[in-house]
Amino acid sequence: MAKEIVHEDFGEKIGGAKKDLWAARGLYVDDLLGMNEREADKYVKKDNVWKKPDYNALIQSGVPVDILYFRKVVRDSLNASPRYLRSDDTPEKRLARQKEYIATVRQVQEVVEKVQTVQDAMDVFDALIIDGGYCERISHGIGGGYIRATQKGRDNPVITDKLVNALYFRGERDFERKIVQGAVKKQFGVPAEQKIPRGYDIRFNDGKRTYSKNDVWLPNTYYVTKGYTILKTNFATREEALKWVQALARQRGASGKQRFVPQQLSRVRRSGPDYRGDRDVVGQDYLDAFAFRGGEFGNWMTQNDRRASLNMGFDALKDLAAVLKISEKDISYQGTLSIAFGARGSGNAAAHYEPLRKVINLTKMHGAGSLAHEWWHGLDDYLGVKMGAKAFLSEHSHLYEPFKKLIETMKYKPETPEQAAARTEAQTERIRKNAASWLDSAVLAPLKRAANDEMHMEAYAVLREEFLSGVPGSVEQLSAFKKSVTGRVIPKSERDRLEIFERMLSGMQDQEPPQVGRVETDFYKNSVRMGKECEKDGGYWESNTEMTARAFACYIKDKLSPEISDYLAGHADSAAAFVTGKDGKMEILKAFPEGEERKAINAVFDEVFSDLKRQHFLTHSDHPQTLEEIRPAAPAPSRMASMPVITDAEQLSLFGGEKPSLLGQLAAAKGQGKTPAEPKQMKPHEPEL
Repeated sequence: MAKEIVHEDFGEKIGGAKKDLWAARGLYVDDLLGMNEREADKYVKKDNVWKKPDYNALIQSGVPVDILYFRKVVRDSLNASPRYLRSDDTPEKRLARQKEYIATVRQVQEVVEKVQTVQDAMDVFDALIIDGGYCERISHGIGGGYIRATQKGRDNPVITDKLVNALYFRGERDFERKIVQGAVKKQFGVPAEQKIPRGYDIRFNDGKRTYSKNDVWLPNTYYVTKGYTILKTNFATREEALKWVQALARQRGASGKQRFVPQQLSRVRRSGPDYRGDRDVVGQDYLDAFAFRGGEFGNWMTQNDRRASLNMGFDALKDLAAVLKISEKDISYQGTLSIAFGARGSGNAAAHYEPLRKVINLTKMHGAGSLAHEWWHGLDDYLGVKMGAKAFLSEHSHLYEPFKKLIETMKYKPETPEQAAARTEAQTERIRKNAASWLDSAVLAPLKRAANDEMHMEAYAVLREEFLSGVPGSVEQLSAFKKSVTGRVIPKSERDRLEIFERMLSGMQDQEPPQVGRVETDFYKNSVRMGKECEKDGGYWESNTEMTARAFACYIKDKLSPEISDYLAGHADSAAAFVTGKDGKMEILKAFPEGEERKAINAVFDEVFSDLKRQHFLTHSDHPQTLEEIRPAAPAPSRMASMPVITDAEQLSLFGGEKPSLLGQLAAAKGQGKTPAEPKQMKPHEPEL
């Protein structure tokens, strides 16, 4: 029996993966050798150099609270990233600044983490800042002087006034005020369940300096304040007051946003051409078929997981090439793309595309179903660079007319005749209301003062209605009527404005059927709302980058129909969440296109890919190669013994039991006549930008 094939990383080493770098120990200067310019800009940060300590664990280990708080104050005073000068105008100069930043942060960390006593903390300033040559003491006269930064200190991207002030103490009393009292005020080291929420305070009423109406504020009790406002009094114990204010803060301070967690597919289904001929693929097949630059596996993925991922990914990518009718080499954007299976993910991300390393990562559990979404991100980035955007083309769609049309179609659609009529009617009503307000101000008030009798009011009402109906000359008649009653005409400035309204109202009477404008699509409105309901900051859900990727996954799913390719687009219709509607009832919010909007967007995707082929960014192809054509099979007996066909049982480490979809959960809940509990929901891949 032949030895079973072992699946390892293939092609060029992608680099930059957390498993190969500094995730645990923090960044050193030498780590920059493995980074490109964009990665260095992204990763050279304080939190990556001096990893945030576990202060609670250190307190438990016996380190004094005041010493730990001193370390925290110093660490917090450091710039979050290098401070670049105007002269740092080349990649080489920026790299030198980054190296200096890492070295100096490491220097500060080494000195500060050795501090064990108050005297040690007070000695740091001289040892680090003065002896290090970053500042110097300038004396003038007896007992006088000051501290001045040297040129070395001014040029260093870490040495700032904030750091110097954090390290400098005039004596033990100054340390007591800044550090010891500061730790108490900030509740440093206090367990989370014992902390008073930020902005609130719990105080004790001894009964000597307090007053309340009817003497309802009892002495020897606790009360809660926020700023200068007393929120609640008469707590018998501090613990009661603490529980109350914590509950209040949770209620008032909660963002109301849901955590959007990916929902893994219960199984991966596929129907369509058999590209593999019941054979397993290996990494070399990805290089030969798609020209990928390289591929990686997570260290914790078993050989079975790797084999299953390779097979499913191979079929899915073949499906993608077939449905788009592009060359398989275009799948890797002409050899610039890499792929990773469970090697570079983090948190709850289903999958993500890394523009820094041009790599798609699909996580072991949730990556299945997101390949089309992530492939679009890669194409978006590739085209952006090709067309001079130096970023995702979807965020610079003006550079490419088909992309501009795609963005417009995603966000806007033509009004229906009913919507146009309703809009026109509402607009007319607003103009009539404004015109009536100006007319009443100019005529009615003086009219009431001069002669508030029924006959004059009836006459005014008739003339007013003619004016609001756009009858020509009605303003002149109203002015003459006012003069006949009050002795004064409508002032010219007011008459000019009313005549403008008269012309507008007259034009509305002769208007043709309302012209059809445009309104926001449900896809766009729902995406904006999803950003308000779910955790993601900075316009993530409604960004062009994310909306195009979600729409593309739907496009691929529809193009495949009636065939199915779950590994490629199984999550296309999964960007949905339970939310509370205006009527207080639970409803489902869908941040993906549906119905006529989806058809219109799909049509523009067709135009996009046709134009990309016409301009030779992509190459037209009708017939994807089979695995047999790429790599002829070895003799059947030995091969089948060494490379068994993947079965559902072998995929059990990838996929768990049946998990109903979000729509299924909603239907089940409605069937029981109950409001559904908050479900486990999907969260898309990590932001790439």
